[in-house]
Amino acid sequence: MNLAMSLERLPDSIRRLIVADPTITARYDQGEKLEEILSSREWAADWLRSNRGLPTTQVLRTILIGFASLPFELESALKLITEKTELTGAETRIAVVRLRRAGIVFAVRKAWGDQLLYIPTDNITLWQSFLLPVDGEPLKETDSDEISYCPTAFRLPLSLELLSVWQEIQRQPIAWTNKSPISRSIVNRLTDEMRLTSDELVCLSLVYPQQDRMPPQVALALDLGIHIKALKNEGNVIRISDSGIADWLTHLPESADRELLARIVIRYVSASPVMHLTFSALLTLMDSNWYPDNRLTILDGNEGAINDVLNLMQSFGWLERGDLRGQAVFRSKLRIGDYSNGKNQDIQDAGQWFVQPDGEILVPPETSLRQRWDLAEIAERVTADAIFVYRLTRSYCFQAFNAGHSEQSMIAFLENGSGAPLPESVTRSIGDWFAPLGKIRFQETVLLRMENSSVAAALLQDPDTAEMLGERISERDFVVMPSALKKLRSRLHQIGYPPSERRQTETGSPEGAESVAKKEGDTEGYTEPGWIYGRQRLSAFEADRSLPAVEELFPGMSSIPEAWLTKPRTYHSTTRKELIRRAIDWQASIQVERDGIVQTLVPKDIREDGARWEVVGEWRVIPNSSDFAPDDRRRSRQATVVGSEEIAEVMIMLPSLEELETH
Repeated sequence: MNLAMSLERLPDSIRRLIVADPTITARYDQGEKLEEILSSREWAADWLRSNRGLPTTQVLRTILIGFASLPFELESALKLITEKTELTGAETRIAVVRLRRAGIVFAVRKAWGDQLLYIPTDNITLWQSFLLPVDGEPLKETDSDEISYCPTAFRLPLSLELLSVWQEIQRQPIAWTNKSPISRSIVNRLTDEMRLTSDELVCLSLVYPQQDRMPPQVALALDLGIHIKALKNEGNVIRISDSGIADWLTHLPESADRELLARIVIRYVSASPVMHLTFSALLTLMDSNWYPDNRLTILDGNEGAINDVLNLMQSFGWLERGDLRGQAVFRSKLRIGDYSNGKNQDIQDAGQWFVQPDGEILVPPETSLRQRWDLAEIAERVTADAIFVYRLTRSYCFQAFNAGHSEQSMIAFLENGSGAPLPESVTRSIGDWFAPLGKIRFQETVLLRMENSSVAAALLQDPDTAEMLGERISERDFVVMPSALKKLRSRLHQIGYPPSERRQTETGSPEGAESVAKKEGDTEGYTEPGWIYGRQRLSAFEADRSLPAVEELFPGMSSIPEAWLTKPRTYHSTTRKELIRRAIDWQASIQVERDGIVQTLVPKDIREDGARWEVVGEWRVIPNSSDFAPDDRRRSRQATVVGSEEIAEVMIMLPSLEELETH
């Protein structure tokens, strides 16, 4: 779920706590919107400064690495953070509450009450840039001159590949039944429109219906089309959505590709935390410069993800790869500006095509999607490379005529797109091709059929009825003009010949309610979000309406002596054991005095042997390292067993609870 939706669903009580955060209050009071604050680099840097050295920063970093935007349960986070850091479960639970209070982590509740936590998908790049920073220094210009390009076939931007597939679906919608899946001929026809291959999408691990007969590139085209509402899935038919495609076609190709990139990250890449973070790192380097591949090494062991991400971007036509003296390098072909804030570059005016005297049309890269879509309706596409080539033909003029074009409108469209009059030879050819069109046509009409000629004769004896009957085409059949149908039906009732309300099709089968309900345009109940299966959307769950109180975080807190938490003291063996058991239940550390030395112990278990007992745990040693250095748990903990008689003074250590207001 993104930040805007997370805030929209946020209960007022938690929103007030977020706004009360010292790093947010001043900005909010100056009129900034909460969404703008929580997505800004300035606020994020301020928050990190105010939390430097605190467990909240370390918990956020570990959650980011382990889950990225995937939803997670608190217990999963506790296990991960205990394995990767020196923090205790108690410190982690309090840190998670503080992250929720800061508007960094959000929570939802399933119908049965289980909680899921998450970082909004569109804020991953923001936090990655601070907590897993990229060395963003590009190659020198002198080095760029020595780069040799990797030998790969030309790739269209994904926006244009998808447009070609959707144009095929416009010509012939995809249909199937429960007994008869999508035909292989349809799948092959759509596959032929794409340069993308199945192997290039393996890293996304896509799962979808009819996977045994449909390659992933076609599934991707269907899923993205349905997701952006260019396509609609009505029952067992996928067709173009007129309103959705009209909205999508307002894009220029580069603008459309930026939109597709954002959706691909959210719908597919975010399923893998390591790929999501690697993708986020790449998004910070999408300018006109060359970078070494190893600039994306932000995690130990993400080399495979780097190669997957770069290959994927290259296959979508958004990136080029090369070699500099044996070093792999890359450069983005897609300019996205400040991606973390969802800003696109300014869209320039669309380019104009060139109509050649032989009827070929040369279409430059900057031509808008709308122009390309309309052009494909009237001209045959010959090649699809950096420059698209279309050709005017007799058969496509016939197709244009059936789509509603006239000779004059087609010429006007071509001249408007080229910014110049058409060559005389082209105008003449269009005139010749349109000349025979529209001279004859099939027309649907209403046929009134009598049981026999006697009934026909009886109807003709009534002057009012006879006046409304049209051409007689047999002894018992008349053509009825649509304008007279209502009055004729009423008159037939009056003279005692009420017509049957069940029409018959050409095959003689009655057209019942079921077939009528499935006519085009009946989209009630259309809720299909896509073609590819994804994890259950967080928006399906209710937002968690409260933060846990101290008693919920540490059950029994109100029933223990305050001294257990404030100062090391000497206790009776039984009391010491009870205190340590409580620390184990809370996953907290304890401060102990042993041989005159004060140390911190993380207790894991108590082993008893009659009256004697001992604590199994780990001595806690805080490593000297910067906040964002890789965690090394082995340096921060040392396993030990401590006998009860070795413990002189003891207390439970909890983070400060004074500022933990949760209501």
